[in-house]
Amino acid sequence: MIEVIEKLREEKIAFSTDREDLIAYCKDFNPLHQLRILKKTPPALPEIVVFPKSIEELSKVLKIANEFRVPVYVFGGASGVIDSATPYEGGIALSTLSLDWIEIDEENRIVTTGAGVIGGRLEKMLNHRGFSLRHIPQSLFCSTVGGWVATASSGQFSTGYGNIEDLVVSLKVVLPSGEILEERRVPRRAGVDLKKLFFGSEGLLGVIAEVTMKIFELPREVAKLSFEYESIESALGDAKRFLKFKPALMRIFDDEESLRYFDSEAFSLIAIFEGENAKRVAEKARSASMGREVEGYTDIWLEKRFDVSEISKIGVLGFVFDTIEVSCFWGSAPKLYKAVIEAIRSVEGTVTASAHASHFYESGLCFYFTFAGFPAEPENYYEEVWKKAITASLKSGGNLSHHHGIGRLRRSWMRDELGGYLELLRGIKNLVDRNNVMNRGVFP
Repeated sequence: MIEVIEKLREEKIAFSTDREDLIAYCKDFNPLHQLRILKKTPPALPEIVVFPKSIEELSKVLKIANEFRVPVYVFGGASGVIDSATPYEGGIALSTLSLDWIEIDEENRIVTTGAGVIGGRLEKMLNHRGFSLRHIPQSLFCSTVGGWVATASSGQFSTGYGNIEDLVVSLKVVLPSGEILEERRVPRRAGVDLKKLFFGSEGLLGVIAEVTMKIFELPREVAKLSFEYESIESALGDAKRFLKFKPALMRIFDDEESLRYFDSEAFSLIAIFEGENAKRVAEKARSASMGREVEGYTDIWLEKRFDVSEISKIGVLGFVFDTIEVSCFWGSAPKLYKAVIEAIRSVEGTVTASAHASHFYESGLCFYFTFAGFPAEPENYYEEVWKKAITASLKSGGNLSHHHGIGRLRRSWMRDELGGYLELLRGIKNLVDRNNVMNRGVFP
């Protein structure tokens, strides 16, 4: 590391070895990390934090790390929850936050940003010009554009506009060797789309440096609907019917989450329609619904949608709180919902388990489970909940993850999901990262 530091000084690349910076880059938002920080026992510490200000500086950092075989852990906003970038082997914590440029091309309806741009800042700048990315994750104000790509992010309006992989036009990526990869920007191309290797790659194959994405005009007309139901099956039935009306957003809340949000013990659904004919389309959806229409639920949710303060409030009291999101086909949805809820509640110490469905497709949807426990042994409890929940998902037709990523938290189930593709991924990792410097220790 002494030689690495000397090289960084020679290249005039900003870095820090101050303890407060090492602690700031020692974790993500995983609840166990929060508990360890409260006990003043960080989960891990890097030996240095590096702050490249350009793609060229980023390239130099990776060349230096590769030369000395020093591990590199990539940090954007550190808002992830899957223990993916934790520097358990020390080395370099690489911050992308100084890669913060934004270039809006109104004529071609695209925006190009550095990987470290915070989503909330980008959305505000686009809104000022009459545009929106329409990629609105709950972490909008604390996550980065590069992090969205690296974790295969999904936003609240994905039902209407797609996930991050549907919005990206091109990427600039820096490989572990320092080589900069760039492709010609075009609306679409045939052939192998190699940039997709980096969607959901979580820093394993290199560093996402710059992203070009589609943008949309702010909708001129918006219509909102909300309904209540007696069962999850009835709510899912309406969601499936509504897809033909192309809602921008839909969400289903089970009875427990409806109680928390809307003070109602029914299952509920909200839907938002956007565009020139939003009100007329929403009227068609209203006519097709089998639920009982209620007023105001959509506005209540919109008001609360970015509030994650409960995490910090209950953690200090000894509670363990987390979320588990999985995807499934329509045919598996009712069984999966009930199986995962039951699995979580079966773990001793669980206080609450609930779910909502947050992203919808022609073939299926995403369930987002929330649990809280007050266990005697927090780490054992947490591990047991995850084990039972993922096992229940896999047995019921679901998968490992929809949009939070894999990290260390889910890696033991990767073979169940990827099958033979796992070996292909291992081969690609060995090819592009011969010295295994990128996010060392994460890949199973």
